[in-house]
This record gives sequence, structure tokens and C-alpha cells, in this order.
Amino acid sequence: MKSNTFLPEVTRKVIFGAATFMLVATASIFSGCNKKSTSAPEAAGERQSGFVKDDATTEDQGTINGWFWSLYREGGSASITHGSGGNFAISYSNVNDVVGGKGWNPGSARTVGYNVGALSGSYNFVGVYGWTTNPLIEYYVAEKGSVTGGTYINSISSDGHSYSFYKQQRVNAPSIIGTATFWQYKDTWGGAPTAQNRSVNMANHINNWRSRGGQGFGSYNYMIFALEAWGNKSGYINATTW
Repeated sequence: MKSNTFLPEVTRKVIFGAATFMLVATASIFSGCNKKSTSAPEAAGERQSGFVKDDATTEDQGTINGWFWSLYREGGSASITHGSGGNFAISYSNVNDVVGGKGWNPGSARTVGYNVGALSGSYNFVGVYGWTTNPLIEYYVAEKGSVTGGTYINSISSDGHSYSFYKQQRVNAPSIIGTATFWQYKDTWGGAPTAQNRSVNMANHINNWRSRGGQGFGSYNYMIFALEAWGNKSGYINATTW
């Protein structure tokens, strides 16, 4: 794991032999998003944190052509490759957990555009994922799959859909600042099709989290359009965000 200036308290070890991790920056990934999904989404209510255990992961983050990217993997194997702009692909096999994607650091109350061009195998979540500090909050907006668990707060209408908002506290759990206690904010719609340009107005979600979440909303850390899969899953995503 490469050290990151915004993760000063976390020391990570890359475990060789269990799996091969590779980053290939290439423009050869197709950005024409037109493959239909054959995915089998599964409810994400049992998974409590997208940030996986430090001493059991292969993980990395960085920037490429002005885009921030992040990939975490526990068990199995996973790789991320990059096309032009916000295009990326992640392949994973027999992972205990993988979460990765491409976006911005820091995030913002922006409208996130995306197109999921190819999605196959098994997964739990595809959507907007990120963190804030002061307070420390991990947040999800599920466009495919779902993130539930914890306490149901309310529903919000955004981008033509009704999202269910759940919040959940994590105590002494891994986070971007090390082991900590923090809250998760989780919005789920989960019905987005593949091979279509879609958008997520993050201001609508953030305003609702600020007013109804109970912990407000902190200073932006990273925000990515991401996939997460756990529980010995294998699959592939090729997506573009903007």
C-alpha cells in the first residue's frame, strides 16, 4: 500500500502470494458503454463498512490524468485499469471484499454523471461512495444493488427516484483515519439500468443527511463512483463517471 497524505494514521501491508494486484494505466479500455448486465446483485445490509481491515488487504489509491482512484481488496484477486477521462474497469475473483472506483479528492455536492457499460458476475453495490471528516462519516448512494442495515430515517426524491435513507454507527472499526467510531449514511434506490447515461445530484442527498442524519455532514474527503462486492464474489465492471 502506498501511503497517502490524507491517511496519515493508517499503515498498510501488501500481502504477496495470496493474490496478484496490478494497476495498469491504459487508454485501451473501451469507453463505449453498451454491454448489458448479467449481474446478480445482492442486498448489502449485512456489510457494515466499505473500508476493509488494514492488515488483510491489498489496497492502493492515486491520481491519473487529474482523476482520483481507489481500490481495496481483501482475499482473492482484483485489478483496476483506466481508460480516458473517468473511465475505469475492475476485475475481481473470489474476493472477501473489494471496493474501488474513480472520482474526486476532495468530493463535493456535485452532480455525478455515470454510465455502467459492462457489469457481470456478482456484486453488492454500485454507486457513489465517499468519506467526510469532522465528523467522520462513510456514505453510500446505491444506484445498483442496495445498502441497508441500521436505522431507517426517511426517504428522499432525487433524479426521478425515491431513495431510502439508513444510518448506522460503527464502533472501533477501520476507517480512513485508522480504527475509529463513525456513522454511515446509506441511500438506496438500486434500480439503475446499464448502458445509459445517468446522474446523481449529490446536493440532494447531502442536504438530507445534514438535516436528518443527526451528525450533520463533515469536510469532504474522497468521493468516487464505485463498485463493492464481498462474500467470495467474482465479477467485472466497466464504467465511466464525469
